[in-house]
Amino acid sequence: MIFSTKSEYGLRALVNLAKNQGQDPYSLAKIAKEEKISLAYLERLFASLKKAKLVVSVQGVKGGYKLAKPAVKISVKDIFTALEGSLAPYICAGLGGLCAKKGCDCQTKVVWQKLDQGISKTLNNIKLSDLIKS
Repeated sequence: MIFSTKSEYGLRALVNLAKNQGQDPYSLAKIAKEEKISLAYLERLFASLKKAKLVVSVQGVKGGYKLAKPAVKISVKDIFTALEGSLAPYICAGLGGLCAKKGCDCQTKVVWQKLDQGISKTLNNIKLSDLIKS
């Protein structure tokens, strides 16, 4: 599986937000400048992150974004899933093990399912809080 810039930029932006998490919301313009990411693109990414309830927006002069929950409770899998959708490496792994082909008896399905389980477990075990420590 190849992750898109959505995952790369979204993860970098949330690490930046987590590092600068304080009492006040943090502006997307600051994150865009610091991470060298287009503000318009970042706004689209944060719309997805907000819909997934990973961030909340605060309106007004001192508005911006805040994490919706502590960084220790946000996994990289949560972030990537919010931005990319399914992370399954192959279609039958992403359908709960159900193959879309009629009468499918594929011996290779186990490979895709194990790969999917490994990816999910690894990304679920990496928390946003782990990334702001380094």
